[in-house]
Amino acid sequence: MSDPSESFGQQENKESPAVEEFESDLEDFEDLIKENELESASDWTNDDETRPICLFCELTFDDADAVWSHCALDHSFDYNTLRRGLGLDFFGKLKLVNYIRSQVLHGKTPELNQPELFLEDSQYLKPVMEDDALLFGIQDEDSENEEEDADVVYEKEQLQQIAKESTEKAKSLQVQLSNLQLQFDEYKDIVRTILNRGADSDNGDESSNSSSSSRSGSPDRRRRRKSERKKKHTNDDHYFESYAYNEIHEIMLKDTIRTESYRDCIYDNKDIFKDKVVLDVGCGTGILSMFAAKAGAKKVFAVDNSDIIEKAIANVFENGLEKIVQCYRGKIEEITLPTPKVDIIISEWMGYALLYEAMLDSVLNARDKYLDEDGLMAPSECRLLVAGLRDDEFINDKVNFWNDIYGFKMSAMKPRIFDDVIIENFKPSSIASPEPYVFRALPLHTVTVADLEFSSPFKISLNSRESGFDGILDGLVIYFDTYFTRSRDEVIPADARAESFKPGNGSLGFTTGPWGPKYTHWRSAALLFNTPLSVPEDVTELTGTISYAKRKVNSREYAISLELNGGKKPIKQTYMMR
Repeated sequence: MSDPSESFGQQENKESPAVEEFESDLEDFEDLIKENELESASDWTNDDETRPICLFCELTFDDADAVWSHCALDHSFDYNTLRRGLGLDFFGKLKLVNYIRSQVLHGKTPELNQPELFLEDSQYLKPVMEDDALLFGIQDEDSENEEEDADVVYEKEQLQQIAKESTEKAKSLQVQLSNLQLQFDEYKDIVRTILNRGADSDNGDESSNSSSSSRSGSPDRRRRRKSERKKKHTNDDHYFESYAYNEIHEIMLKDTIRTESYRDCIYDNKDIFKDKVVLDVGCGTGILSMFAAKAGAKKVFAVDNSDIIEKAIANVFENGLEKIVQCYRGKIEEITLPTPKVDIIISEWMGYALLYEAMLDSVLNARDKYLDEDGLMAPSECRLLVAGLRDDEFINDKVNFWNDIYGFKMSAMKPRIFDDVIIENFKPSSIASPEPYVFRALPLHTVTVADLEFSSPFKISLNSRESGFDGILDGLVIYFDTYFTRSRDEVIPADARAESFKPGNGSLGFTTGPWGPKYTHWRSAALLFNTPLSVPEDVTELTGTISYAKRKVNSREYAISLELNGGKKPIKQTYMMR
């Protein structure tokens, strides 16, 4: 490889252009941080650094100097001669390393005789390789050899001259330079692909307008803040922490009814997603965001307030989708996206009995804030259904089990069974109703947060005696149906059943109830009566009211109240979903 510095000779350094270029790179660097392109994610220690890797092959070395010696001997690339010949400052060296790595990664030969290709392009301020210890060596090189490097000395002299000519300008540069170490810490974090996008948006406009000195602060200060956060655990903290671990996401991804329904909704409607801006609320592992990106979305904003966002970022990078999918950490109610509106909001927000965990509140907040007036919600509608339960095997397993435990009675264990909603899978043979009853529909384009607490009348039709129904009900079963439509104006028939809803236009549905083709991880919600209900032989239908209310002790939990009439005695019970 020829020495490109020979083509340039000792370039003439003019005072103003050199300083202006340095200032411009500083501004670009800070802009990347403010725009969450270089966002700090965790405390950094020297123990985290890795061995530097050659620019042109996979060999690793003890330090950057060893890399440069190897490059000169084996790859005919003289780094020190090149940087001196081009008069590279700190940012120039970052750009040079990232430019060469980018070209080698794509199988191209770096055009080092055309330095404008990388020196004038701020994209090369961003790292190409995760944990690139060679970039960290650049900082060490600048600090350790500052007195010996004539270029650095010259650069400082230029800055001092500017300071004399303009006091205000010098003060501004001093503030920027004093924060360079902090910014470089954040730069190291992005190399490790652990991005906490949107973390600074927690303080809204006040944060975005604050000076750079009010950002992250020292490692000790960051650790103090982390300790303070741990002391102030809230229900939200427990909720988001529960989604930080692999197990729950493995369960959801292995739920083929859930995951394949979302996939088919996106892939079967690629014409809707093509060139659109998509928001994924509660993105988890990023699977829905990546579906949308593969379907042709122009930009996907993936938001999650759990630690799982770090793995979502890694998943996005591993699949080469980082130019389309941007991940943000934070509550959707608090962060600010770099777009006024989106075309589609996609989210898997459903909980047990549909509304447990109250994630829908956040999705509706995102809808009201970001969704274009013609935008699409996916899913588009959910419906809550109820049916009668008659299952001797289930009752024996959950209730009568406590009557004899190795010869001991444990009746004290029974009451909570009738106080709590029981999450279980049921077969159609466990259902004492020929058809379920839709007692609440939630059209996602128009429903409000206030609508998520309600009282709804319902009917329970009963199987005939001839079909084998013995006139006894053990309780009720609640489940939900989910629908995806191509248009916000598409009307789903009132008698639709999600397990068979596929009209042929790209719309589809899935159910969590007993009549589905497979069980889902949501299962169904059983409300057991304190004592089985006897139904007169001439009664074929029961009526009542079901109420959903958020619990005061934890707004992510629900209390489900039931009133049922038509049996030999009225039923009135309240169940906790916690």
